[in-house]
Amino acid sequence: MNSSGWPASFASGLHAALVRRIPPNRNGPELEQLSLALIEALEQGNLTVPLSPEREELVRQSGWLEGEASPLVLQGQRLGWRRWMQAMDDVVEALVERATPSDPLPTDPSPTDPRSTDPGSSYPGSTDPPSSLNREQRDAVLALDQASVVLISGGPGTGKTSTVVELLARVQLHHPGLRMGLAAPTGKAARRLGDAVRPRLKGLPCGTLHRWLEAGAHGFARHAERPLELDLLVIDEMSMLDLALMQALLSALPPCCRLVLVGDPAQLPPVGSGAVWHRLQQSDVRERFGTGAIHLKQTYRNRGAVAQLASALREGGIDAFQGGLAELDAEANVRIHRESSRRLPPMIRRHWQGHHRRLLQLSEGLLDCSEAELSGQAEPLLAALEQNLVLCPRRRGPWSLEDVHRSLLGEVIAADPRRWPSGLPVICGGNQPELGLANGDLGITVGAGDQSRLLFRVATDDGGVEVKRLHPARLRRLEPAVALTIHRAQGSEADAVFVLWPQPLDSPDGSDHDCRLLYTAITRARVSLDLMIVP
Repeated sequence: MNSSGWPASFASGLHAALVRRIPPNRNGPELEQLSLALIEALEQGNLTVPLSPEREELVRQSGWLEGEASPLVLQGQRLGWRRWMQAMDDVVEALVERATPSDPLPTDPSPTDPRSTDPGSSYPGSTDPPSSLNREQRDAVLALDQASVVLISGGPGTGKTSTVVELLARVQLHHPGLRMGLAAPTGKAARRLGDAVRPRLKGLPCGTLHRWLEAGAHGFARHAERPLELDLLVIDEMSMLDLALMQALLSALPPCCRLVLVGDPAQLPPVGSGAVWHRLQQSDVRERFGTGAIHLKQTYRNRGAVAQLASALREGGIDAFQGGLAELDAEANVRIHRESSRRLPPMIRRHWQGHHRRLLQLSEGLLDCSEAELSGQAEPLLAALEQNLVLCPRRRGPWSLEDVHRSLLGEVIAADPRRWPSGLPVICGGNQPELGLANGDLGITVGAGDQSRLLFRVATDDGGVEVKRLHPARLRRLEPAVALTIHRAQGSEADAVFVLWPQPLDSPDGSDHDCRLLYTAITRARVSLDLMIVP
């Protein structure tokens, strides 16, 4: 699915500039097409493209593989930009070097923490992980005893988060003075991680990586000269982390800080270039982390046909996915709707009308209540806001984000946000740490006109979360969020998910990126999935 946000002239201009700087031995339209494919791969978060015999002959004849200054490099059966590939290799080497601890965490066989003698504790007088965990989960919980970098991978419902909770509980029990932190690439993902951990482990700071690194107009305030004051950092949703952000993080970590990296290797690559998590999951890299690399396979959450289709798509691609669709019965929690892409499916309009009525009802009185009452009174509204998702694979075109919002909201979306209707879901379009907001945070309009306010969960300075009413003018970038792009929805889940897929599943334009896009979309669903596809 071609979802490029760059004009065609941009990629052509980059190729022309490269030709002027490093003249190839042999030039032509085929070499330009190869450059365009590599540039499009970068936009999709990938650093390489598959290497066919024709591409290999073409690039060797060009001379662009020769010498340290050449722009391209081969990696197995793939071709990529030398600069980006070298940067990725440097990140891998830095993590591998960090993975072997110079000072392993000692295990105290007689912890003094009172929980060690509490019969309700996961670790009552024992250093062993709970027997309720499977073998891979127990290996992950114990991995920090021998490794300073732990990779925990697995699909949805395999217990990644519960494994992290047990790992942290064990560390805190035996090393109560250790400075620990929780992070994720987006505000939504960070909040989900914090919500899962805090019932067991009070007081652990949790925030976005940008917040940890103190991102500002001039870059990151945390770096090698002013490192983070941490002994252990857990990062969830690693598939969303791009190369540049990983480089900044490694620069800001003290040498003794241990890392626990968690994610689903089948999800989309990050919006930025360089899929660090996908590289770390390649077999030649994983084996370098030894027992610190654990893959969770057993599924615990019963998501019915959603889980079955996700597994088919992950392991067998689009063909296996279509086979799974053909076998769905009438009671399945996945429903397929074949619609013309010339208009928005009526189901989406009906869903929005009912959802909007519900949001309006729950928003009553929230403009008038006190700050002290706000968090409690707003919770039903904010919970309802996240109960369902409408997902689009792209921002423009049929069944796109733009198409959905124009069809459902009309021209009001182009107006000042103060003219937007009350009860409208909105999304923050950039990091604003002074407000406690991160790029991708969801909120909702309450009231209209001069009384209009935006209701958001915001991060507090102590790593917690509170609800705030904000004037629309305080947000530098704000968009309606009746629907989200699939990329934007990473790190989110909802009971009901509606996916608009504006091309046939067996389209010849399909790609591995499309498989990841579709996989990421359907695995957002906790209870039900409605998939709309063109015939």
